[in-house]
Amino acid sequence: MICSWTLFASVLYPCILPSSTEAYDIGVYYFPGWQSTSAYWNDLKGLSGSRSPGIPWPEREPLLGYYPEEEVRVAEKHIEWAAQYGIAFFAYDWYWDNTQSPLEHALKAYLRAHNRSKLKFCLLWANHGSVPRSLTEFDAMVSYWLDNYFNQPMFYTIDGKPVIFIFSYVELDKNAKVFGHSGKSLLGRADAKAREKGYKGIYFVATTNTRPSDGLENGLRDLGYSAYSGWNYVVSKVSSTVADYNSMVDTYLDFYNAASKTSRNLPYIVPASPGWDSRPWHGAKAIVRQNPTPQKFEQMLIGAKKLLDNQKPSPKILVIEAWNEFGEGAYIEPTKKWGMQYLETIQNVFGTKR
Repeated sequence: MICSWTLFASVLYPCILPSSTEAYDIGVYYFPGWQSTSAYWNDLKGLSGSRSPGIPWPEREPLLGYYPEEEVRVAEKHIEWAAQYGIAFFAYDWYWDNTQSPLEHALKAYLRAHNRSKLKFCLLWANHGSVPRSLTEFDAMVSYWLDNYFNQPMFYTIDGKPVIFIFSYVELDKNAKVFGHSGKSLLGRADAKAREKGYKGIYFVATTNTRPSDGLENGLRDLGYSAYSGWNYVVSKVSSTVADYNSMVDTYLDFYNAASKTSRNLPYIVPASPGWDSRPWHGAKAIVRQNPTPQKFEQMLIGAKKLLDNQKPSPKILVIEAWNEFGEGAYIEPTKKWGMQYLETIQNVFGTKR
């Protein structure tokens, strides 16, 4: 923990002392790609036939080893660690394909965990590609949310509304127009279905890599979103595909500064990221932010906390990308290299202990 004044990105930050456990809600995106049959583990091991043949990434091996994510014991350990260090919720990456949800094994394991009451959950709808392809498909998806998730006592809410992050508001609008609707009309339709079931509506959060501004906030508000957040500010300011992680921290601090100057016409759920290096998946075409460390990540979190403390009336919510994006190099889950250091860093900055 830094206990002096620190100069970083031309901004002077003081030592951060522990705060009330009630002051902040810290969430983490969770990528459910690590089941026992997953080919992604092969990429990290550098096995023949993988996307990283002959190049292993042992520093990314989880402290639990190359685990079978579908097993409840894995979910229980993740819950225990996250809750111990002050994480309030997981936002599970969630997919939809016509009538079913692929990669739901991790969430199902969470729902069977004996200690699930320690950690809330919500969804990041990964609306990649052409989904939804019809109004029927969209309605079926919303009904699935209502019947399987929103009725869970641990589903994370803001203002009493179940929270759904949407990966791409641009894709949602583009796909909706194919069958005569708009992203805004679909959000309104989902909100109405939730109200019919007795909920206060749905708290839709748009994720974007665009620098915060009044124009962005006003535009997303007009599209029907309740709030917005960043996804991963990797190349928003530094266009080079290879750079030090310090440059990524600088970008986040710059974007935090921009967010502090908007008119706050839409709540900003503050994002943070421990890094990015997708070489196990993308090889020479990868975007790389080199030499990430918990100490550098701490500087980003200090800036995030400063913004959160000054945000009014926005909720004091931080969301981190991610718990376990091992293939993309963005993870705070305990690994054999770093142990618990990333979780300890979060606890040191925000004083969160549950």
